[in-house]
Amino acid sequence: MRTIQTPDAPPHTGPVPQAVEAGGWIFVSALFGADPQGHAIPEDARGEAEQLFANLTAILAAADADLSHVVRVGIVMRNLQRDRPEFNKVWAEQFGDHRPARSAIEATDFGRAGENARYLLEVTAYRG
Repeated sequence: MRTIQTPDAPPHTGPVPQAVEAGGWIFVSALFGADPQGHAIPEDARGEAEQLFANLTAILAAADADLSHVVRVGIVMRNLQRDRPEFNKVWAEQFGDHRPARSAIEATDFGRAGENARYLLEVTAYRG
């Protein structure tokens, strides 16, 4: 198993890697739309979703992969009805015709205290 880390995406607190790779499979740990340097969450849903995909793209690149390698995405949204439409627009722009499996749930208590992130992603990619 290989640990994946990049300064181009926000680090986790504690002993959690950004991702791990084993046998061509890449597992991205809980990922947020925070700025990699200042850790600020954008004010608007679209900006946060765009930053989230920038962070995901950076982590995948550090694993010699890209969005076309993503096979499954699990999404946690703070408010599904409010934030899903903007997220879906950014999703379609980023993935294009590629359609990985996906699930989405709503939860109100996740992320770092005070950040108020709208989205959390867990991603599985395969680079066989």
